[in-house]
Amino acid sequence: MDTNALILLIVGFIDKALISSHKRTSIYEPIDFENLTFLIGDLEKVVTTPNVLTEVDNLLNNFQKGHRWAYYQVIREIITKSSEKFLEARKVIDFDAFLQLGLTDTGILEICKNCDLLITGDSKLADYANAYGIKVVDLVKIRNNRLN
Repeated sequence: MDTNALILLIVGFIDKALISSHKRTSIYEPIDFENLTFLIGDLEKVVTTPNVLTEVDNLLNNFQKGHRWAYYQVIREIITKSSEKFLEARKVIDFDAFLQLGLTDTGILEICKNCDLLITGDSKLADYANAYGIKVVDLVKIRNNRLN
C-alpha cells in the first residue's frame, strides 16, 4: 500500500467525515474509504514500508481539534497489525524506475513484485506496476471512473 492509500485509510478510520475536507484526502469521498476497507478486509493483509510510514507520519502527525489522539491510536494499530517490508535505499537507487518514481515508490514497486496486490492513489506508480504485471488497484482511477 502506498502513502496516498494509507493516508486515506487513516483519515477514514479517524472520522469518515474528514475525508472530503482534509487537505490530503479531499479528492476522495467516504465511499472510497469504504471500498478500500472492503478491499483490504483485514489490516494484517496490509504490507507497507518504512518509507511509506515515515511519509504518512510526516504528513498527518499535525492533527488538531481532538483528532490527534485518534491519529495516534489508528497509526499505532496499523503499524502493529500490518507487515513492514524493507529494501535498502542503496539498492533502490539502482533500479531503473528510481529516476521517475523516486525512493519510496520505487521501493514499493520492487517489493510489490512479490505481493498479491498493490493499492495506490498514485496513477504513475500504478502504470509502472501494471507494466511489470503487478495486480494494481488505482484509487484515483476508480474515483475518476465513478465521477464520469
